[in-house]
Amino acid sequence: MRIELLILLISGLLIANVYTDGKYWKLIQTNQKYYKMAGIALGGFMIFVLFKKFPAKAHDIIRGSNEYLKYLPVDRETTSMLSPILDFTAKQNMFGDSDDMSYPMISAPAGSIDRLSRSGGSPVGPKATKRSVSETKKKFVASSQNWKCGDCGEQLSAWFEVDHKVRLEYGGSNHIDNLVALCRECHGRKTTMENL
Repeated sequence: MRIELLILLISGLLIANVYTDGKYWKLIQTNQKYYKMAGIALGGFMIFVLFKKFPAKAHDIIRGSNEYLKYLPVDRETTSMLSPILDFTAKQNMFGDSDDMSYPMISAPAGSIDRLSRSGGSPVGPKATKRSVSETKKKFVASSQNWKCGDCGEQLSAWFEVDHKVRLEYGGSNHIDNLVALCRECHGRKTTMENL
C-alpha cells in the first residue's frame, strides 16, 4: 500500500470519528485491556524470536538493560523485581546453560561502564583543557556515589555539579576516576578556594 493511500485512509477514519462524536474512539477504548494484553504478548514473542535468532545480540541487550537499571534513578522495588530476571538471563546466555548448544559462544563487546571509563581524553593534548563532561558521565558519577555529595554527603539535587579531583591544567582528565559529584554549594566553595 502506498503511503499516500495510508494517509488518506487515516484522515478518513479521523474525520468519521469526529463526525460521530468520538464513537469509534470510544469503541476502541472499551477493549483497551485486550490491546494491552496483545501488546505484552507481541513484546514477549519478539523477545523470544530475538533470543532464538540472535543470541549474542540478545545477551548484549540484556546486559545493557541490567547496567542501565543499576545506574538510573529507579525505585528500589522495581529494581529488586527486574534485576534477578535480567541477571539470570544474562548468566544463562553467557554460560550456555540452555539445552540448545547450537549457538557459538561469542564474547560481548565492552559494556557501557568500560566506554564511560575510557572516554574523556588523555591528560595531554587538545582534550586536556576541554571542560565539558557528558550528561551520561555526570549521572554515572552521581549514581556511583549513591546520589550523595562527594564533600558534605547530602542528597544531590537535580542541579548538581561534577568537578575534577585533579584540575585539568594540573594534569587531570575527564576520566570517571577523576570526577566527583558535588552539590552547588560545595562546588562553589571548592572552586572559590582553588581560584584564590
